[in-house]
Amino acid sequence: MKLLAIVHSTHMGNTMQIAEAMAEVAPLTIAELGDAGKYDLSQFDAVGFGGGINAGSHDKKLMQYVQKLNAAPALSFVFSTSASGKGRKQNAKLIKLLEEKGSKVLGSFGCKGLCRFFVFAIGGGINKGKPDIDDFDAAQSFIEDMMKSVELEKKGK
Repeated sequence: MKLLAIVHSTHMGNTMQIAEAMAEVAPLTIAELGDAGKYDLSQFDAVGFGGGINAGSHDKKLMQYVQKLNAAPALSFVFSTSASGKGRKQNAKLIKLLEEKGSKVLGSFGCKGLCRFFVFAIGGGINKGKPDIDDFDAAQSFIEDMMKSVELEKKGK
C-alpha cells in the first residue's frame, strides 16, 4: 500500500507533527504543499490533505491546490489542527471540494494545536503542549482505519 500526505503546515508545525505520527505506523510519504507537484497522485492508493485551520477553513493555498488538480485522487482523507480542535467540522470545505473533484473521501481527522496567532500570542498562546501523545495516538488510529478503508475499497466492498 502506498499513501501520500500533502501537508500545508505553516503556523506552528502542528499538522506536520500529526502527519509524522501517522507515518510511524503507515506507509505514508509526506510532501509539503510546495513539493506536491513532484508526485503523481495516481500512483498512490490514497492521498491525504492536511493543514492548519485559519478562520474556520484550511489555508487558501491548500484549497487552491486542490481546486487546480486536473485529476483528484480516487481515494482521499483530510486532517487538520486548529485552535478550537473542531477539525472534523472545519474540514468540511476541503472534503466538499475533493468530492466535487471526484474523490471519495474516506475519513477526516482533527485535533487541537498550539496557536500563537494574533491575540492568542498573549501569554504564549493557547493549547500549550498540543498536539500531544493522545493526539498522536488518535492520529495513528485514524491512519490505521484509513488503511483498512483503502483495502476494503480495493476489494470492491
